[in-house]
Amino acid sequence: MNSGFLQAFQRALTCPICMNYFIDPVTIDCGHSFCRPCLYISWPNFPVLAKCSECKKTTWQRNLKTDIRVKKMASLLRKVSLQQFLSAEEQMCGAHRETKKMFCEVDKSLLCLLCSNSQEHQDHRHCPIEWAAEECREKLIKKMQSLWEKACENYRNLNMETSRTRCWKDYVSLRIEAIRAEYQKIPSFLHEEEQHHLERLQKDGEDISQQLNESKARMEQRREMLRGMYEELREMCHKPDVELLQAFGDILHRSESVLLHMPQPVNPELSAEPITGLRVRLNQFL
Repeated sequence: MNSGFLQAFQRALTCPICMNYFIDPVTIDCGHSFCRPCLYISWPNFPVLAKCSECKKTTWQRNLKTDIRVKKMASLLRKVSLQQFLSAEEQMCGAHRETKKMFCEVDKSLLCLLCSNSQEHQDHRHCPIEWAAEECREKLIKKMQSLWEKACENYRNLNMETSRTRCWKDYVSLRIEAIRAEYQKIPSFLHEEEQHHLERLQKDGEDISQQLNESKARMEQRREMLRGMYEELREMCHKPDVELLQAFGDILHRSESVLLHMPQPVNPELSAEPITGLRVRLNQFL
């Protein structure tokens, strides 16, 4: 394969956003392809699909499917890059002068086949480097999907909470005016009850308003945490195979902790105290 053709092949399998070989590639309705994580993270409101970064056309797709053929070809290019890296003199096994093709999961080291069968490593779990790297990527992609789903859920809840927060004061004001109107229809000696009722309603309204603002703040904080972890997983996916394996560490555990304790919307409800005489007047219509 001549170098010009190889370079063209590499460009065809390179994501235009991250400029790396595709991971979990998807093709949107305008025909352009991207890594799914890069596509999602590139839009300002990233649970909402908007415009293609290449042609600027609006896309309305929601259920994007992985392009399996493109994914396999990108995986082949990563294998070529790995083989080039391992064929370097400095990556040869010093003891056996063999290419290091195995990865030891216990001490995160690269081993030749003879070293992997030695007494030192025989009880360790080890497998071919390219298999181990792709397995790690698949775990990361699966975890990113969970983060994406939670980010979408949080986005919807945040919109709901923002709308409730914006309308809450007007709602409380309308309730107050309605109660005042009811008390105007009954004897004036109930003025003290009216004041107590309105004060209680005002206090409940302020308490719930504070709860809504605190809930909104928690959701905004969670949005940033989800986005930050999503970006960290994406960057990990794009690392070269050997670097990925050696840096994998506890990232899945940390991402799982971000998914816990997702904030839920407040269910605002004002207390409804009885108005003296109202039930009697209502019964007259029965």
